[in-house]
Amino acid sequence: MSTPTLSVQGLKTSFYTEDGEVKAVDDVSFDLMPGKTLGIVGESGCGKSVTSLSIMRLIPDPPGKIVAGKILYQGRDLLQLPTEQMRGIRGNEISMIFQEPMTALNPVFTIGNQISESIELHQKLSKKDARDKSIEMLKLVGIPSPERRIDDYPHQLSGGMRQRVMIAMALSCEPKVLIADEPTTALDVTIQAQILDLLRGLQQKTGLSIILITHDLGVVAEMADDVMVMYAGRTVEQGQVKDIFANPRHPYTLGLLNSIPKMDAGTAKQKSRLEAIPGIVPNLLHLPHGCRFQERCKYVADECKTREPDLRKASRESHLIRCVKEVSRERV
Repeated sequence: MSTPTLSVQGLKTSFYTEDGEVKAVDDVSFDLMPGKTLGIVGESGCGKSVTSLSIMRLIPDPPGKIVAGKILYQGRDLLQLPTEQMRGIRGNEISMIFQEPMTALNPVFTIGNQISESIELHQKLSKKDARDKSIEMLKLVGIPSPERRIDDYPHQLSGGMRQRVMIAMALSCEPKVLIADEPTTALDVTIQAQILDLLRGLQQKTGLSIILITHDLGVVAEMADDVMVMYAGRTVEQGQVKDIFANPRHPYTLGLLNSIPKMDAGTAKQKSRLEAIPGIVPNLLHLPHGCRFQERCKYVADECKTREPDLRKASRESHLIRCVKEVSRERV
């Protein structure tokens, strides 16, 4: 067994409001292996992005705070590092593609300036060498005529091109870990496929470990080796993609998979009506006693209302679930 590139252990991140403590990430653990992709999936507000910002130590304080856990990278706990040392890792060894390419780039600087800034800071290159490397990175991510486009401003680029610039910026210092937060959300399906192909190709070339944050299970099926399903700040199912897609055991995972459109190859029509998960995500200030998914679960039992289940190994598969009962596709 190889050593994980990144190991998150018992991570808890809260936000303190006038109404009380919001436990945005509550006891989350996972290992990211070298050269592999971990998909983190779930509805909006489940804690995916807060998990990634916690790893980068970018939680705004106040109102947010990482209250417990360890984030181990190359034998060091990132949560214990002095701010200056963490700055040396952030963007250099662990990089992040932020959620909105339309707003993540500074509109008053050229894309060349924005990529070069990180290279100059972390790799101590001269302005000319940093510019040359920026052109090389733009070429790597498939931007045509990079020698000319490097002097463009963000508004001169399409959404897909801006996302490629974000990837070039994130990879400019050759990081070991890339966190991609909804990297294809704002893009049409053709550009989405190109961006995913680009990430896959770069991973094969460089041996990157990727954390892919998304609500799209189709993207996870295509890109990820392992998957962690989150709900209301907790991990509810976790394991290899092939195991969880073939045999989902948590009702929430099953609901997410049943909401994916399935096409009939013969008629090119959708096979059946999509199944929606009823209700809404609970208010993190007022979580129900017991299982957090109970109010939306059609398999709910009395036991679900009295205690929150632990994350445990599923009886017939190798992955982990947080459920007192195990469901399966056959029961639907």
